Formats: sequence, structure tokens, C-alpha cells
Amino acid sequence: MKLSLYTNKLLAAPVDLLAVGVFSDEPDRGIAFSQLNRALSGGLDKACRDEKFEGKLGQTVIYNVQEELSAKRICVFGYGSRADYGLQRARRFAATVAGVARKTGADSCGLTLTITEVPADPERVYSAMQGLAEGVIHGSYQFTKYKSTKESSPRLKEAKIAFSADDVRGMNGAMLRDALAKGRIIAESANTTRDLVNEPANYLFPAKLGEFAKSLAKKFDLEIKQLNPRDLEKQGMNLLLGVGGGSSKEPKLIHLVYKPEKKLSKSAPVIALVGKGLTYDSGGLSLKPTDSMVNMKNDMGGAAVVLGAMQAIAGLQPECVVHGIIPAAENMPDGNSIRPGDVIRSKAGLTVEVMNTDAEGRLVLADAIAYALEQKPTDIIDFATLTGACLVALGPSTAGAYASSESMANDIQSAWKKTGEKFWPMPLDADLKEQLKSEIADIKNLGERWGGSITAALFLQAFVGESFPRWAHFDIAGPVMHATEQLFQAKGATGFGVATCVEYILQRVRANS
Repeated sequence: MKLSLYTNKLLAAPVDLLAVGVFSDEPDRGIAFSQLNRALSGGLDKACRDEKFEGKLGQTVIYNVQEELSAKRICVFGYGSRADYGLQRARRFAATVAGVARKTGADSCGLTLTITEVPADPERVYSAMQGLAEGVIHGSYQFTKYKSTKESSPRLKEAKIAFSADDVRGMNGAMLRDALAKGRIIAESANTTRDLVNEPANYLFPAKLGEFAKSLAKKFDLEIKQLNPRDLEKQGMNLLLGVGGGSSKEPKLIHLVYKPEKKLSKSAPVIALVGKGLTYDSGGLSLKPTDSMVNMKNDMGGAAVVLGAMQAIAGLQPECVVHGIIPAAENMPDGNSIRPGDVIRSKAGLTVEVMNTDAEGRLVLADAIAYALEQKPTDIIDFATLTGACLVALGPSTAGAYASSESMANDIQSAWKKTGEKFWPMPLDADLKEQLKSEIADIKNLGERWGGSITAALFLQAFVGESFPRWAHFDIAGPVMHATEQLFQAKGATGFGVATCVEYILQRVRANS
């Protein structure tokens, strides 16, 4: 999609669809609305009154233009309160407009960059510009790769972001273009994650995930190393080998590295991102019910977040080192599958009693975390579609967030509040560790039914080590996919987690500078 800045009146933009945002606490609905309304001889205001449009968040009015303008339609969107305007509202506005464009067949749209203060606050303008870019790209997303006939509506080809040069006086064009570019990078990277999660498991298995990572490394100048089963044996990664042992598709570990060209200070962060890469999860010998297997292609959602985040980081080029580590496997039933009751020695040296082969994600993550610790990181964040218990606790739109320290918890919360992705802080309740005690091994891979998301996180913490100060675990089982169209996103994979991961890294770099 072509994104461009347009320093002229919105009504003059040569596009199919014009869009303007309106605040609920702005009686005259703003300058851009007034200009459009005058050009339409008051018709736009009448349409809004007929529809009882009050500018409440998410309200929309679609106005069909007759001959007054070159555009065919106008979309009026409710921002809600002026005080709440920022990146998230701008993103939702642009994504809604992209959805309208998709449904009406518009090839191009013009969006207003809303300015809330005079003189304009550069930081708020930057955030709004970024949000518009993110939203219009997110909202245009469709996954039609396997459609024999392309029945879906066409995607937007062009979006112009219109504003008055007087409104942003004192801000240079480079800053606005940078915000536009940042929004594009983050949204396109999240869409990469969506593509991967939407892929069927018969087309995306560990080897194919490795091929994708290799192509990503080549395109974005990342270092890459891949460990095959023989390498995994040498590394002592028996948990990963065990989980993948029942499949004809060999497991592997994928390791991407981003390093900036600039020489870094000794205090620069070294961040390890670890993503669960179960390209399909049948449950193994602890077989899932059929209904529970249907969407198990999404069990590599954590790996997809890591790959999307690595793409974004390569584009944004922060001054830090970032490792992307993915344990990739299929969990299938076979004569070579691990069994309930087996004891396996992990890379970290801890022995694990397998109570249920469907609690496999924590096993592959345990070996990957041990590998990540060898890279000497300052921070580790793991992403995983880990537990149904988290979905029960928080619903389908919110991820569970665990942190090893108060400072880490504060930093990840700062990141998700900026991006608007929905997380909820969860406790690492030490009292529940009793559930993981084994009579014959160092630890069990499953506790009781109650607190299942917490005991899964405690299992991972046993491999991170309680003394490691900056570890976070994100259980994204709920928001990795939407069963229906949601706000600005199509049904299917969401790309959830990429924006927060990237924002966390950027904030860490800023704090170190």
C-alpha cells in the first residue's frame, strides 16, 4: 500500500473515500468536518443528525456523495473524548476506514490527521501519525492465499493522510515521515505474524518455519543459525527432541540475531525473545478432543510473534542486540512419542516427569530458555499460546503477563499501555510450586487443574532461575486469533504481541541512552 502525506484540504484529496474523525465533546465537530459539510451544502451534518451520531467512540456514518466532490463516499468516525485521543484512537479510526474501503470497493482513501492542541504537541502528533499508518495497514489485511477464486474485496492501494501545514508549524517533515514509517514497519511486521499463524499446518511445519526464518534473515540482514536433531542432541535439548519425536517432521531450533552496525556501549541491552513454535499440537499420546485440535495450527503463535518482532526491529534499528529463539516441533502421537510417566533430562540439567504430553509447550520453552541464557541476555521475554487456563481466566482478547521483578513488570506494563494491546498482570504465586513437585524427578510438567496458567509460568521460571531479574512470560493463548471480525481486525490471526514487544525494546534502549 502506498502511504503519503497530503498538505491540503481533505475535500480536495483525489481519492475514492474521505474520512474525518470527530470528538464527542466538540460541538461544531471540528474544522475538517465543517469544510466537508459546507461543500455538501449541509448534507453531512444532516446525515449525522439523522443517524444520531454524537462522536462516541466507534460510531460511524457513511455518506454517499453525489456530484459535489471527486470522492464517492465520506466516513465520519467518533473518537470519543478529546482528552483520550492518541495512538490507539487514531489507529482504530484508520482501521475502521480501511474496513469501510474494503466493503465499498474503494481503492484509495484520505484520512485526517487530527490536531488536538494549538500549538500542536509534537509527541501527540507523532503518535497519531504512527497510529494512522498502523491502522490503515491492519484494517486492510486479508488472508486469501489458498482461495482458488479471489472472492474477497480488493485491498486499499493508497492512503493519503491530510493535514494543514499551519497545524503542525514548528515540526519538520522528517519527523512526520518517520512516524509514518514506524507505523508501517510495526503494522507490516504484525501482518507477517498474522500470515504465519493463518498458515495451515500441512504447509507450515518446522522445516518450513526454518525456511521462512532464513528468508527473513536474508531480506533484513539478520544473522541466523538453525539446529537440527543431531545438533539438539549435542546441546542436550532432550525436551524439544522428546516433544517432536512422534512426528515425521523433524524438530529444530531457530536462532536469529539482530546487531546494529553502530558499536554499542557495554550497558546496551541484550534482549532474548523466545517463542513457542508448535506448528501443530495434537496433544501427543494425551490426545486432544477433535474440536480442540481444529485451530492447533496457531500453537506456533509465540514463534510468529518473535519473527514479526525481529522483522520490525531490523527495520527500526535500535541500539541493542536482540536474539530471536524459536523451538519448533510438531506434537503428534506415534511409537516414538514421549509418554505420560516418562522422565527426561533437560538442557538445563533438571529432570522432568511428564504427566501429560499435551503440556508440551513448556517443555520446548524450557530447553529454549536454557539456550537463551547462554547468549548472556539482560532481558528474556517468552511468548506462548501456553494454556487454556489463561483463556478461561482472562477471556479471548487478553493475554496473561508474568514478570520476575517489579521493575520488569513496570516496564512491560508501560509498553502495553502505549500500544493498547490487552494484557493483565498475573502472579507468580510461590505457594503453587508444591503442585510441580515430583517424587521421582526434579519437577513435573503439570500441576493441578486450578491455577494452570500460573503453574505453567512457575515451571518456566524454574529454568530461567529466580535470580534472573528481567524475565517476562506472555501467555497469548486467547488473543492470538479471533473467531469473528473484531474492531479493526479481520477474523483469524491478530498479530497480537508484536507491537508491545517492539515498544518494550525501544523503551529499554531509550532508558539506556
